[in-house]
Amino acid sequence: MSELAVVEEFVRAYIAAWSTTDSAERRALIDHLYADGATFYADEPGDEPVQRHGRAEIEENITQVNQRLTQGNELKTESTGFVENHDLLRVSWKMTQPDGSIALTGMNVLMRDGDRRIVSDYIFIG
Repeated sequence: MSELAVVEEFVRAYIAAWSTTDSAERRALIDHLYADGATFYADEPGDEPVQRHGRAEIEENITQVNQRLTQGNELKTESTGFVENHDLLRVSWKMTQPDGSIALTGMNVLMRDGDRRIVSDYIFIG
């Protein structure tokens, strides 16, 4: 598998972790993608800052977002591109309504370790 194909598969799995409504599949993806001591950060205007430490807390956060947006509002998340720079990976995405209109856009900056597992995940909305 080419280096580009490896990164594309990683991005596909990352988006799937946030999108799947199957809790067992979500847990397996998170276990595959995130290092044991990974951290997740969000600090959006108007919202309380969020810090989650470890896979269990990250899974809880992703599940809450999934229940609210994917299951609750039927939003679909798609990657709109990615850029890799050494240990950093920027994943851009959009969430669309059932009619195809864009509800939300953003990107995550992922710092990965030597095993290509996420050690830090920073989300930027808009």
